[in-house]
Amino acid sequence: MGKKVESEYKKTELKVEPTRRVDLTKIPDSLELVADKNLNGDFNGDNKTDFASIVKNKNNQKTGVLIIHNSANQESFVFGAGKEIDNMTDLKWIEIFKIIPKGETVAPELVDEETGDLLGPDESQNFKLIGNGIYMSVTETHGGGIIFWNGNEYKWYHIE
Repeated sequence: MGKKVESEYKKTELKVEPTRRVDLTKIPDSLELVADKNLNGDFNGDNKTDFASIVKNKNNQKTGVLIIHNSANQESFVFGAGKEIDNMTDLKWIEIFKIIPKGETVAPELVDEETGDLLGPDESQNFKLIGNGIYMSVTETHGGGIIFWNGNEYKWYHIE
């Protein structure tokens, strides 16, 4: 009988455990979510499910990415949609929008400063993802980038 009581207690304990969700009413009025371009993942490495979406800025019609943390303050971060990221303010080129698993190692592309040619990954800047990364590209065969949390802020790596 003691085991039955213990298992019932564990079930009750799980039910009362507080769970937070991302509040989509926190999306700035100027931004509109793009349908079917949403991701759920632990983007900042705190083991809570955050939210990301491709968005369109209603004021300037520019496309970007919005990330909202699943936290008490529901911090939000906008990349593109008029705000600059890696010398871009419009990310309308995004066709592929997917999660990179935490723990993966990412590196930016080395670019020849004179010719603009891509020289391959810059292994000296390898970073092991502490949260899920967000991969964006034009197609599977063309370049894009990764947005990831480095422990203090979001960073962008250009990937080819």
